[in-house]
Amino acid sequence: MTGEAGALAKTGGDWELPVADEPVTQLRIDYAITLLFANGLTLRIEQPFGLSTRSGEDHVVDPEGGVAQLLPVLGLRRATATKGTAFVDGHLDLWFADGRRLTVPPGDKYEAWQVSGPGKLLIVSVPSGGLSIWGQARAN
Repeated sequence: MTGEAGALAKTGGDWELPVADEPVTQLRIDYAITLLFANGLTLRIEQPFGLSTRSGEDHVVDPEGGVAQLLPVLGLRRATATKGTAFVDGHLDLWFADGRRLTVPPGDKYEAWQVSGPGKLLIVSVPSGGLSIWGQARAN
């Protein structure tokens, strides 16, 4: 993404996340899956989501699932993102340089995911769809 660090770029009604060329430096697994990127951006996912692998396999990953269900996420360690989009309807797509794609739908009753950083940026996928955004943003 071009522009100031931590700024979102609005494309239509959707928001491009500042993740292009950023590697995942940490994975955290508790009752959620958290990806931390080199630029300080953090993505926390709190509900089941899709992960397509480079070989074309599709996985449904439940953060509260068993070890076998969480294994595909471990492959994201050190993966480099190419694009991330927070859609106006509350879902999120994240693409990686090796062809993997992570997709999080909006939650019905709870916040499905949130992005924080870099800087004061905070985006939350609100229940039943939509986004709440705080911090830096710019329109394209």
